[in-house]
Amino acid sequence: MSENLKKQAFDIVRQRNLCSYMNDTKWNELRWAMLNDMPFPPPYIIKTLFDTECNEENFQKDTYFIGDWYEGFTYKEYFNGGFAIEWIKIRPRMLRHRGRLVAPELIDESAEFEAVLRKYNIPYEKQNDVYCIYGYK
Repeated sequence: MSENLKKQAFDIVRQRNLCSYMNDTKWNELRWAMLNDMPFPPPYIIKTLFDTECNEENFQKDTYFIGDWYEGFTYKEYFNGGFAIEWIKIRPRMLRHRGRLVAPELIDESAEFEAVLRKYNIPYEKQNDVYCIYGYK
């Protein structure tokens, strides 16, 4: 991990007058819980401090895909530890294909997801079916 990236992230936090909500331990607990405590790894989107915008339009609908919680926090150098994550939005729902002539089944694990967040004391906000966990706010 580049110390320069870490310094840039903290400069952004100071410039935007943000407050830290999560630390490395909490991000690791969240990631571990999504892989081990949930029936399926829920889809998510991340906005980092370095992103100027994040396209959330397609995330407002239920999907057939699951989240990549194995590599999702490490595919870019600055996700290691989560220090640059401004927020992550999670939708603990997915559609399961049942056939061409049958409507897909909606699998909603919102109650299980909220139980996991309470178990690890992870602060969140909920809007409709989307949960937002702030790294900074």
